Amino acid sequence: MAYNPNILSNVLRARSLTSDQLSRRLKLEPADLQRELGREPEPGQGILNRIAKELAIPAFAFFMERPPSLHDVIPDFRSPNADPTAKTKETIQSIQFAEGIQRALEQDGEGVTALPEFGATANDEIYRFALIARRYFDITLDDQVEAKDARAFYLICRKKIEDRGIIVLHDSLPEQDGSGFCLSHDHHPIIVVNTKRQTKGRRLFTLVHELAHILMRKTGISDPFIRRNATERICNRFAGSFLVPQSYVSALLRASITDQPDDDVKWASRRLKISQEATAFRLEQLGLYRPGSYDAWKALVHNRNPDYFEKTGGPPGGEPPPQEKVKLAKYGFYFARAFDRLQRQGLITEVNLYRVTGLKPKYQRAYFDYAKSITPNELHTLELDDD
Repeated sequence: MAYNPNILSNVLRARSLTSDQLSRRLKLEPADLQRELGREPEPGQGILNRIAKELAIPAFAFFMERPPSLHDVIPDFRSPNADPTAKTKETIQSIQFAEGIQRALEQDGEGVTALPEFGATANDEIYRFALIARRYFDITLDDQVEAKDARAFYLICRKKIEDRGIIVLHDSLPEQDGSGFCLSHDHHPIIVVNTKRQTKGRRLFTLVHELAHILMRKTGISDPFIRRNATERICNRFAGSFLVPQSYVSALLRASITDQPDDDVKWASRRLKISQEATAFRLEQLGLYRPGSYDAWKALVHNRNPDYFEKTGGPPGGEPPPQEKVKLAKYGFYFARAFDRLQRQGLITEVNLYRVTGLKPKYQRAYFDYAKSITPNELHTLELDDD
């Protein structure tokens, strides 16, 4: 097979990258990259391997007659028109990872059946639909009141969303590539929450924002607090209304608040079990904070947003968490149920599951059994650590 110089230009176009941007990612001068690509009779395998790794494609793609089909190019809802944008190789690989899981599940006869369909655009309609959706997923006021903190409420929401057949995965992605993404599907929709520095409260808002995309049947990548198009504003209003329905506010707060967030947004976020930014955002939506309070809070915290943190790890010399807990954090609840079922039916082997998902055979059974053993009461005290 001969090297096909048209492949690179096609893949760069699909990745929303220019040749100069690729040069910077490879830490090469543009002229040096062009010289490497112009070698006769063809570029060296070393540079092709580096380019292939950066673009998240197999190196043999450069020797194909036609460009490979890139199914991992998804809309970016942080852009005004939700156009695809350049992403890091880590994020492309995460999308490929989620797509691989989705394809493997297509042989599973279960999954979602009749998710509510989100078509509302007016504020009152969005609020009513969010309440219908929350009841569909059976996330009650008591769940929220009784959860000890945002971590516990996040787990409750994740579990109940997954109980309806929506897979929720965790992955650590570069921050510039958003807070999460989703892949819509008739039977096996997937949400991926970016765990990079996000507190559980912020992950919760991301989760429900992506849930809105799933209910709209709109695949894409997002950051809930980058709102440059109507879809993101609608998804945010849904997320706020879902997590803090107006009729729940008094029961959740159990006290009056001032009309500006300077003093009590941290307190209110603890009561609501959501992030501080989502609290300032939602309470202004509800008219409990005066107009402009959210922007004022953002200016107040400036570059020290309390919804982000640096992971510091456990205490020195501490025991690592059990792998079944680590796997449950990454792959979630429904993944365990679905692939356990497929294995028992002989539709996927341990080795093939590893090839598709990266879940090693030696961890599969312990994780499956552990995920299925969790009771509703245990969700309130369950501690899960990311990989």
